Amino acid sequence: MEENRFVQLVAGMLYRTDRDSVTPETRYKGLKEWNFLFEVSLAMMLEEEYHVEVTPEDFSSTGTLDELFRRVCAPRLVNKD
Repeated sequence: MEENRFVQLVAGMLYRTDRDSVTPETRYKGLKEWNFLFEVSLAMMLEEEYHVEVTPEDFSSTGTLDELFRRVCAPRLVNKD
């Protein structure tokens, strides 16, 4: 499932959090790594992997990785030609 790949990509960016503990229900803003630089890095990774533009509103409107995936990535996957 694509959401699992998404979670694995985010987990791969972590260096202080146990990567095996990251799930779709993870509240990503609570991660030890979460700061402005991580937010920018995550946005860039999503743009590169999913060809989507991530806005600050996308981050402020979501709390879990599942919510972020559904808001940013899932619509692109559904509309993929």
